[in-house]
Amino acid sequence: MKKVILLITLLCVMLIDVDAQKKSLLQPVTVSDLSTGTKAFTDNMFMRFGVTLSANTIKLGYDENGEFTGFNSSYLSRVGFNVGYAHFIEKDGVAVNNYSVNGVIMTPTEGFSNLAVGATISAYNFALGVGYDFIKDVAFKQNVFLMFNAQLLF
Repeated sequence: MKKVILLITLLCVMLIDVDAQKKSLLQPVTVSDLSTGTKAFTDNMFMRFGVTLSANTIKLGYDENGEFTGFNSSYLSRVGFNVGYAHFIEKDGVAVNNYSVNGVIMTPTEGFSNLAVGATISAYNFALGVGYDFIKDVAFKQNVFLMFNAQLLF
């Protein structure tokens, strides 16, 4: 129950400033939507939905006694949706997302059907972040992972 409340709180915090933006979450950002303000971080920031594919996931490995055994890496292991604040610039007459901060909800591409949440920072559709698997009866340290993602914002 605590995890569900934490997830709902996180999503609510991300949605605080949605009514202040000029575009709907699903409408594409165009060059005419961009302003020529002087604030590098807050000008031309839009909340966007997107999809993500985990190119590489790295977890800490532990044996049955809880001893650290090394790193476990898996490729193309998770897919999911993200919502984030994306900054756009004009490039060759097109609005291009150059960086964003995202919250991610993912499921594995094979194996257990557990849910994972995470946070990523991206530059030009490549993201780096940290996540957490919700697997019952598994220690917290075994559920944390690093991820390198490819993403597409709408």
